[in-house]
Amino acid sequence: MSQRNHPVTVRVMEKDYRIVCPPEEQGMLLRTAEYLNDEMAEIRKTSKVLSTERIAVLAALNITRQLLEGRELELPEDLDNGELAGRIDRLLEAMEQH
Repeated sequence: MSQRNHPVTVRVMEKDYRIVCPPEEQGMLLRTAEYLNDEMAEIRKTSKVLSTERIAVLAALNITRQLLEGRELELPEDLDNGELAGRIDRLLEAMEQH
């Protein structure tokens, strides 16, 4: 039996985003958002980029580069690149809506 999706609030770049996901993915969503927030905070700290949208794109590019280089991101072994890309897309879409 499939469980219903539940809203989870994640905080990225000092903004709260409400994302709906299955209960079994909530922990991963929180970890993913934390990782994204850390990447974006580092970009903000080390560059003169002002736009949150631009920071998000640079963070997405950095994370994608890390994946393509085979760098470990401490993600579960059963998480494939397509699933991770989908999650990144959903987070970026949620950010665009706010």
